[in-house]
Amino acid sequence: MFKNKFFLLLLILIAAISILYAFFIANTYGSMDYQYSPAKLFIDKINPYEYYLYEDRSKIIGSQYPVYSHSAYIFFSPFSLLDWEISRFVWSIINIILAILCILIISKKAKLENHNMIIIGCIFFMSTPFRNCIGNGQLSLLVLISYCSLFLDNSIKRNFLLGISYMKYSFMPVLAFFVFFKDGFTGLLVSGLFCLVGWIIFSLYLDQSLLHTIFQPLTVGLKGFDSTLARGDLFTILNRYDYNLFNIKSSYWSIFLVTVVTFFLAKQVSSKKDILLTLNLLLVINLLTFGHLIYDYLILLPTLVYSFKNYNFLKAKISIFIVLYFWFGIRIYEKIKSYISNVDIIIPSNYDIFINFILLIILYFV
Repeated sequence: MFKNKFFLLLLILIAAISILYAFFIANTYGSMDYQYSPAKLFIDKINPYEYYLYEDRSKIIGSQYPVYSHSAYIFFSPFSLLDWEISRFVWSIINIILAILCILIISKKAKLENHNMIIIGCIFFMSTPFRNCIGNGQLSLLVLISYCSLFLDNSIKRNFLLGISYMKYSFMPVLAFFVFFKDGFTGLLVSGLFCLVGWIIFSLYLDQSLLHTIFQPLTVGLKGFDSTLARGDLFTILNRYDYNLFNIKSSYWSIFLVTVVTFFLAKQVSSKKDILLTLNLLLVINLLTFGHLIYDYLILLPTLVYSFKNYNFLKAKISIFIVLYFWFGIRIYEKIKSYISNVDIIIPSNYDIFINFILLIILYFV
């Protein structure tokens, strides 16, 4: 069936419609997560973190909250020099190009045949996370292509480019541990250069001390991230319970426990020889440990590619099924639940989060 020309043409047509629909959303009522507003505030010498925390937020479009590292606003500064309509148009085009590059890079590394690469690409473009990422103007594709730097042989280039993903802090812990286990403290330092230099430039440009600005992204991130929409991770599950142990709040215990789990998982993955498998596992660990919204689940692309490569094994078929559930099944389930409950937005229940968490554990071990 996979080699049937009519089947491939049908997939390509549906995928093209999905891309156009995502592009339409991004350039009409979407791009509400695109970091245009914070970058523009930065260019105007206004600290975007302080503006979000202490001002009226009237200069922030939609939910364009500054929840990323300082380097993100250096990166997006050129985009903020453009008019809003042109800027989001350019970013949505770049995001689509990044998606195509990710498919090509990962599929070529897996040595997939062209028809399988086309099928994977079409499935990816039809998925809910892809449309949400493009429509919201998210950074998930930038993170994914940054992770693809794992395929580079030169450790300096590899670690520096991997560090670009640190812009989105939820992707940092497992990768930082992995880089440390793989290339030591020097590798970790190189991977942190992008964010470190971004922090210095950010502070100097705004004429603020480094100590004053260092923790501002984390402060805003904890306040601006809607954890109620996280899909199924250890951090979210632990935070569902409020307790006090040895006079330490439950939230701090959650951070500690998740960090310990991330440490050991990263150490385990660092010993793998298959780079594609390593990429696959690192990205699954990200979803498994820290909170992510549905658009971040597009990082399961390497999992789908790796499973296609090993399609003859039962484990691979199970992995494909789980990826398709996260890409399509969750949205179908939520639509049905929304219709029955007669509400517009479905907040994942404890049951939903637990089931998704178990599925991610299975995805890691199979």
